[in-house]
Amino acid sequence: MSQSWHADDDELVGVITEKLTALIRELEDADWGADDVVFAIEDVLNKNWLEKSRALRAARETVPDNFVSDGNEG
Repeated sequence: MSQSWHADDDELVGVITEKLTALIRELEDADWGADDVVFAIEDVLNKNWLEKSRALRAARETVPDNFVSDGNEG
């Protein structure tokens, strides 16, 4: 699935990069190896976030732009 990036996403990427860098440094200071931390972050993202986010994105993309809910879809 292709990723779509918007102009504002550069700011978001910067914030996330800053936060992840701080987290990695904090855990390195607690004697965790950088590789261990990075791969643990990857595992958490894969197990808890990416699959769900991709499924929601795919579902949103299948809904027509002119769709109006009447509340009885379910």
